[in-house]
Amino acid sequence: MASFESVREEHFPGALREEDFVDEGTRLLTQERGFSPDNTLACVGVCRDEICHTLTYAVHALWGWPFGFSALSGLLLVGRTGFAAARRHAPIEDDRERYVFFVAPHIGIGAGGELGVCSRIGRPGTSHACGALHAFLGELESGRVALGTDPGDLEHSLLKQRLLRELPFGRLPSLVDLTGAAYRAIVEDLETLIGQTLDATEDDWAVLAGIQVHGPGNAPWFWPGTCYSMVQGRRQEISFG
Repeated sequence: MASFESVREEHFPGALREEDFVDEGTRLLTQERGFSPDNTLACVGVCRDEICHTLTYAVHALWGWPFGFSALSGLLLVGRTGFAAARRHAPIEDDRERYVFFVAPHIGIGAGGELGVCSRIGRPGTSHACGALHAFLGELESGRVALGTDPGDLEHSLLKQRLLRELPFGRLPSLVDLTGAAYRAIVEDLETLIGQTLDATEDDWAVLAGIQVHGPGNAPWFWPGTCYSMVQGRRQEISFG
C-alpha cells in the first residue's frame, strides 16, 4: 500500500526535513567555508505559494532577511537586472562579497502517497501543489497549450515557454516529470545568471538547490539536488545525509 514515505522515497530519495537541510548546509558553510550571516547575502527562490515560505523563514532564522527571487513554481524570472541588484546589496568583507542561493520548485504528497496534493488552513479537502505546474499539466493533457505571452498572466506564460524546453518531445509528462523539469530549469538559469553577474576573483557563493516536498499536514521536506560552494574560485560539493 502506498504511503507518503514510500512515494517520497521512490521519487525523492534522500529527502530531509527542510529545517535539517538548511541547518546542515548552514553549518558546513559557516564552520568550514568562510560564510557567515554577517558577511553573506542569502537569496531565496521558491514558488509564490504560501506553504513554500517555510524555506524562506528557515533561511531567515540563520542568515537574516534574504533577497527574494520567488515566482510561480520557483522559476527564476527575476532576470539579469533583478539578479544584479542582489550583487549591490551584499556585505563586503576582506574585499570579497559572498552569496548563498536557496532555490527550489515544490510538490505535495498526501498521506496515502497521492502526488500533487496538500492541505490549506481553513479550506476543506485537498489543494494542488504546485498549482501552476498542475495547470500547465492540464493544458498538456488537453492537447492545447497556450504559448503566447499573456500580459495578464505573464509568469505562467513564461513558465510554460521555459519548461517546454526541458520536456522530451512527444511524451506526456507526469507531475513529477514537470517538477523535475522546473528544478533543471531553475538550476540552469541560476548558473547562467551567476556566470553573467558574479566574478570568482571577487565573489564567493554557494548554491543549495533541490525540491521542496510537502508531506501530510504540509510538513516540509527537502530533496537536495545541486549543492556546492565556490570559494576563491574553487568548487566543492555539499553532501547531505
